[in-house]
Amino acid sequence: MKLRSLFLALTLASLVACQKSEITDKPAAAVTETSATTANDTALTSTPPAAGATTVNVIKEKSSIHFVAAKVTRDHKGEFKSFDGSLEYSGGAPSRISFDIALNSIETDTPDLTKHLQTADFFDVAKFPKATFTSSSITAAPAGSPPGTTHVVTGTLNMHGVDKAVSFPVVATVAPDSVHTTSEFTINRQDWGISYKGAADDLIKDNVLIKLDLMFPPPPAS
Repeated sequence: MKLRSLFLALTLASLVACQKSEITDKPAAAVTETSATTANDTALTSTPPAAGATTVNVIKEKSSIHFVAAKVTRDHKGEFKSFDGSLEYSGGAPSRISFDIALNSIETDTPDLTKHLQTADFFDVAKFPKATFTSSSITAAPAGSPPGTTHVVTGTLNMHGVDKAVSFPVVATVAPDSVHTTSEFTINRQDWGISYKGAADDLIKDNVLIKLDLMFPPPPAS
């Protein structure tokens, strides 16, 4: 029995050593409690639309919300097929972004996993059918941000019945007919109470890589 346990441990150690995850070394979103009371409370709460602001809807056919989750032996890739979002411009600059994501629209590289992620072990879509994000600030990227980053977006992500304030880097490219934004960052699923461990010999990792590729109409001409 001891030899069998030792063999299992050595096998898992070997798998961990050779398995390279796409999640490794990706920037982590800054996550804080939304209920915190500080002098900077405005950073944790949604602000009302600015006077004279213009709102445009995400171009869904040119946008995607993907993710990569991992267990000991491999990565799993997935996406959310149904979502709505909007971007607000104030004074020609982006001032607020908001999204609703239908969690039952999840699709992964493994049909059985797709079904499992919808159960109470994970998203529990019967009880929590959607995730929402509303920004509280969109600021220019500070020094030391990941290469290419143009902005940092901060806001509240509601998922699995839990609100958390998150900040993540964004790369925005402005063209005459569109604004293209991309972002890659990790979140820890435990922060939103999604804690299913997986099989004893193939545990699920806590970090999940979020990959946003979003297209919006450009700001209105001044």
